[in-house]
Amino acid sequence: MYFSLFIARYLEIVKPAIASIISYISFLWMGFLILFVTFSVILLIFGIILKLSLYINILISTLLTICLMVYGYINAKTIHIKEINIYSEKIHFSNRIVFFSDLHAGLINKRNYVEKVVNMINSAKAQIILAGGDIIDSQMDGIDKNIEPLSKLNAKYKFAIIGNHEVYRGVNFSIEHLNKVGFVVLKNSCVNLDGVSIVGIDDEAASRLNKADFNQILSSCSHKNFIILLKHRPLISDSLYGDLILSGHTHAGQMFPFTLITKLFYRGKDYGLFDMGKCQLLVSSGCGTWGPPLRIFTHSEIVVINLLPKNNM
Repeated sequence: MYFSLFIARYLEIVKPAIASIISYISFLWMGFLILFVTFSVILLIFGIILKLSLYINILISTLLTICLMVYGYINAKTIHIKEINIYSEKIHFSNRIVFFSDLHAGLINKRNYVEKVVNMINSAKAQIILAGGDIIDSQMDGIDKNIEPLSKLNAKYKFAIIGNHEVYRGVNFSIEHLNKVGFVVLKNSCVNLDGVSIVGIDDEAASRLNKADFNQILSSCSHKNFIILLKHRPLISDSLYGDLILSGHTHAGQMFPFTLITKLFYRGKDYGLFDMGKCQLLVSSGCGTWGPPLRIFTHSEIVVINLLPKNNM
C-alpha cells in the first residue's frame, strides 16, 4: 500500500484511470490507518485503566474508524459557501469577491468535482474571483480535462497565486494551465483595479521574500485602494501587510487528529477571520482535499467576501 502511491505517480501518464483507482485505494487506506492507530492508542490507555481486552480495543477502534470514514467521505464532497462582510473607510462602493483555495484538481478531485465548484462559485455572482493556491495537485491525470471547467467561471477579473503544490508540479507548467482557463497569475506582483488592489506573492516553496522585496511589490499598489494580499500559507510576519490577507493551505487540519496539530502549529490561526491589528487575516479550509478524500471535524468551503463602505455598518 505504501509503494502504491509511487506506482500511481508513474501510471498517471500512461494509464490515468488505473492510477486514479490506485490513488483512491491508497489514500483511503492511509486515512483508515491514521484513524485506527489514533483510536487504538487512546483506547489502549483507557483499556489499562478499565481493564479492557485487546480484542475489545480492536473492535471498537475498527467500528469507530469505519463510521468516521463514511461520514468523512460524504462530508468532504459537501461544499459550503461561507459569506463574510468586510467594512473599511478605504472602500467607497461595495464589491463582491469569491475566494477559493486548495482545490487539488488531480487524481482524486477530478473534472466532475471541479464542475461542482465552478457552479457554486458562479452562483455567488462575484465581480472578482481569487484563487489562493494549490488549485492544481502534484498528481493529476489529463490536467487539461480536469481543470477545463474553471474556464467557465463568470467574473470580470480572475486572479491566482502559486501554492506549494503548483511548485511541486512545476511553476511554469502550472502557470500555463491556469492561464489557459482564464486566470491571471500574480507572481510577486500587484494589480490595481477600481478601488481595490490585489497583491499576489508566491508560496515559500517557490521563493522567500524579505521586507525590502515586499515593499518593492507594494510600491506598485495604489495606497488609496483597499489592498488585498494573497498568500497561500498563513505564516504572517511583520514585513507583510495589507488591509485583508487571504490564505489557505491548512485545510483546517482536514481530518482528526490533524485538526489539533494545525491549530497548535499556526497558534490557533489555522482557520477563520482574525484581527491582526493593522489588517485582517482570513484563512480558508479550502474547497478540496489532499491525500485521504476525507474531512472529519472540518468542511470544504468557498468564501464570498462582501467589501462594504464603513458607513454601511
